[in-house]
Amino acid sequence: MSRRGKIAKASTAGCGDHLSALPDALLHHVLGLLEAGEAVRTCVLSRRWRHLWRPIPRLRVTDVEAFRSVERLSGFVDQLLLLRDAGSVLDECLLDLRGLLRLDDALVDLWMRRVLACHARVLRVHLYANLPASQEEPLVKLVDQPLLSQHLVRLELSGVYLEERLFDFSSCPALEDLNIADCVLHTDKIFSQSSKHISIRGCQFLWDMRPTHLSAPNLVSLQLHDCNMIPILESMPALETASVNLGHVYEEYCDICDNGGLELEECECGMIVIYWDDDNDRKRDFSVFLGGLSSATCLELIASPEMVTFRRDLRCCPTFNKLRSLLLNDWCLVADYQILLYFLHHTPVLEKLTLQLSKEPKSGMELEGSSSMEQSLTLRQLKIVEVKCHIIDERTSGKRTNCGAPFSDSVAHIAVATVATRLVQIGVHRANL
Repeated sequence: MSRRGKIAKASTAGCGDHLSALPDALLHHVLGLLEAGEAVRTCVLSRRWRHLWRPIPRLRVTDVEAFRSVERLSGFVDQLLLLRDAGSVLDECLLDLRGLLRLDDALVDLWMRRVLACHARVLRVHLYANLPASQEEPLVKLVDQPLLSQHLVRLELSGVYLEERLFDFSSCPALEDLNIADCVLHTDKIFSQSSKHISIRGCQFLWDMRPTHLSAPNLVSLQLHDCNMIPILESMPALETASVNLGHVYEEYCDICDNGGLELEECECGMIVIYWDDDNDRKRDFSVFLGGLSSATCLELIASPEMVTFRRDLRCCPTFNKLRSLLLNDWCLVADYQILLYFLHHTPVLEKLTLQLSKEPKSGMELEGSSSMEQSLTLRQLKIVEVKCHIIDERTSGKRTNCGAPFSDSVAHIAVATVATRLVQIGVHRANL
């Protein structure tokens, strides 16, 4: 043997395989941080590593483009789940399939249910989404059957088509966090007895017999952003924080639901089933979602002025007896701040009010009884009123100006001054602004 070969052999023998000497639990943790394909390939390192990947606590299928075809990906995922140690704990599984545009519906559904059979505590499934869904580019549609798991704590889904029975999470009694984004939700009801945190973002709601209801009696926090409609919120007595942002939703005025018209068959918005009973009597005390939010202590409501569902709910506006922090945007300032008055009248312990402006306040829809409420308004607990302004000033060539901008005559400053003056008039002390 050459002198160089002897030196190399002696060096290798001196170093040893310190990595393989680490405890199994530590190696399993490290392998769980790798992409699943990389973790499996460690089986060729030595006899010590041959089966180390099988009980790892995390599975991350993310580099799907490396498989170059759905068939090769399918074979890998099938073997990954089949050869896994049956008695091992699976803390988390991530199936990020956004590298492939065409996937078989049944295949994705099968993988999800196999992962749940491995007692996964967290399941994340991400696919490409192109909403609104069309026949030319449909989303992957999961099987219309409930998910079954006694161990699932967190579920994240994006870019899939979900139907009725899959939204019955009564067979997932440990589920606490539900996160749905960029999906089609074709259901009349979303039910989860155990969920504490629900986030629905960028989704398209579809319904058949009645508008979608959300029933989560133990919910603590709710996020509802950029969806095409508002689900009907059932009682949530444990709710603490809620953020509802529907700023891009436009709803048509309906003579039946908004003005009490008599020709019920001419309902234009499809919501007649919730505002009228079987005897054609109007349910004047029905609330679509404000009633469900009435237990919150921190609430954000962002909407466009055309959002008529908010205004319908104000007919029977509940009292927010626990609400201490409230954020509203321009929609509450129409009709000489009448909607804002409604909220201030029904938030007896409110401590902080934030108004987020994007344009100059304008007049709008009239609400009954607003003048009497202004006269009886008491704001004993209110400590802080914050007015945020981010406006496109057309007079400055479309440049954005903030309320802290140096332009004393900017639209932002005018808007803030207008709001501040009106707030003082309705009872807010200038010292709190």
